[in-house]
Amino acid sequence: MSSKKTGRQIRRRRKRGRPFASEETAGRAGIVAAARRLLEDLPPHRVTVVMIAREAGVDPAMVRYYFASREELFLAVTENIVLTWVAGHPPPVAPPAERLSSYIAGMVDFARTTRSMQRLMIDECAEAKAPEVRRRVRELNEMAVRGYAQLFDSNQPEPLESVDPLLAYIAIIGMSEFFVAAQPMIAPLLPRKTSPDELAERYKKFLIKMVLDGLRPRK
Repeated sequence: MSSKKTGRQIRRRRKRGRPFASEETAGRAGIVAAARRLLEDLPPHRVTVVMIAREAGVDPAMVRYYFASREELFLAVTENIVLTWVAGHPPPVAPPAERLSSYIAGMVDFARTTRSMQRLMIDECAEAKAPEVRRRVRELNEMAVRGYAQLFDSNQPEPLESVDPLLAYIAIIGMSEFFVAAQPMIAPLLPRKTSPDELAERYKKFLIKMVLDGLRPRK
């Protein structure tokens, strides 16, 4: 019996470097997409590089080819989540009150559809060992705060009360995230047959009214 092995029998050991041609179809975008799928069901601390590679259908070494660390991979996932959401939900061209209403409703929807986002942002990226990862997280949040700052510019038509945009950003994230995180506590208090979507719509209307009534100038 021949001692020679066929190509299928030879197991190629992967090292950090250019991926095999058969693996290149997944690429960086495929790895990020695989990580996002896993994060829909699992908290970030339970998602490993090996799990992501398996989900993407590639060798773990290919993940290391595109991302020097798990932190860099999770940063890429965070950027992908934020930028795809922003691209799909442009703010309306409207007075500040209407734009703020859109921001609030959007934040609730965002929290409901990307449940691992804050843990991903805080635990995996904002506290990362790599300074470039922490810097990029700061940039993403600064971009969001600048968007809020435009709403409270006194030079805007129909201006809102002047408030600290950072505090507004923090408060709206907090009220949106807690609504999602506290569902097991909230659900038993609701009338029977109240659907999650119905409750979310009611909450968005309540939140918008509460925030805007506090920020509209008093006549």
